[in-house]
Amino acid sequence: MAKVNTVLGPISPSQMGGTLSHVHLTLDILCWYAAPTDPELARLAAKPLCLENLGLARRNGLMVRDNLIQNDVELTIREVREFARAGGKTFVDMELPGIGRDVAALQRISRETGVQIVASTGWYTQASHPPEVAALDIGALADRMVGELEVGIGDSGVRAGNIGEIGCSGMPDMPCLPDEEKVLRAAARAQARTGASLTVHPNGGTHGSRETPKHHLDFYLDVLEAEGADLAKVYMSHMGFYTADVAEHVLRRGLGFVSFDHFGHEEYYEIVGPGRAFPRDKEEVELVMRLIEAGHADRILIGNEIGWKTCYKAYGGWGYAHIYDHVVPWLRDCGASAAQIDTILVENPARLHAIA
Repeated sequence: MAKVNTVLGPISPSQMGGTLSHVHLTLDILCWYAAPTDPELARLAAKPLCLENLGLARRNGLMVRDNLIQNDVELTIREVREFARAGGKTFVDMELPGIGRDVAALQRISRETGVQIVASTGWYTQASHPPEVAALDIGALADRMVGELEVGIGDSGVRAGNIGEIGCSGMPDMPCLPDEEKVLRAAARAQARTGASLTVHPNGGTHGSRETPKHHLDFYLDVLEAEGADLAKVYMSHMGFYTADVAEHVLRRGLGFVSFDHFGHEEYYEIVGPGRAFPRDKEEVELVMRLIEAGHADRILIGNEIGWKTCYKAYGGWGYAHIYDHVVPWLRDCGASAAQIDTILVENPARLHAIA
């Protein structure tokens, strides 16, 4: 019988309800930290996130160290309760070794909010990798992931229920760095052995407003296929960086789902270049509607990953309830039916994350 592994034990896929398949709850992405050299900016960037440096964090989020760490579990619990209040039921958490995964904290968040949480296994971008990733070969890395999916994470007894987000960087011209390719190959093997869902964080998002977005999605799919992964159980995260034509291309290649998960993440990271930013909500709504109208509602996921502290309501963001409070009404206003929205938020995640 199919199941979904949550941090409080297995559930039936039918119990998942409204699900966001890409969120962060105990985040530490200092791997992306880019300290400013200007003395005044450095002073602001070193402060805890506050009104004085909030503008800097929204314009250059990678500069503000505190923006990249969210380890205040009490705050997370308060904000996750907003998701439950709005009608959401389940999160798939993307924290991994090296970027703040804390299974005990995930269990506490789940118990105190009633929101079901799926933990993940794997490794993010090479800059965040613990030392053992470089030391182990593909097979040993795959064994580690399989162990966390089938036995448990450390001595917690908690089984992971998802692989990823498997991080690829090297932007903009390289699809990934060498150890990232090794991890991607290992993740594909672990997926083939377990039937778990798998998501990739693609290299991208650095193009300017008049540049054609580059993508390396075919490279990732080639690697996954070569290593035996079931592409129907794979979802590509952060697809808001690309056009609808790119999304349709990877779906034609057999990718299971395209994930538009930057809703509410409307900050800039101009340390990379002027105007470099996450996709606007308006852009992601348009992409989702294009795919719905093309008949792909059963291949779409949506979410708001809460990747920086500025995404939290406590710091001026829209929080975990943003999809239910704002995006769903917007999609309905654009013509998406209740059945199509239910397919995207309920039916698709249940199919994707079920492990036979």
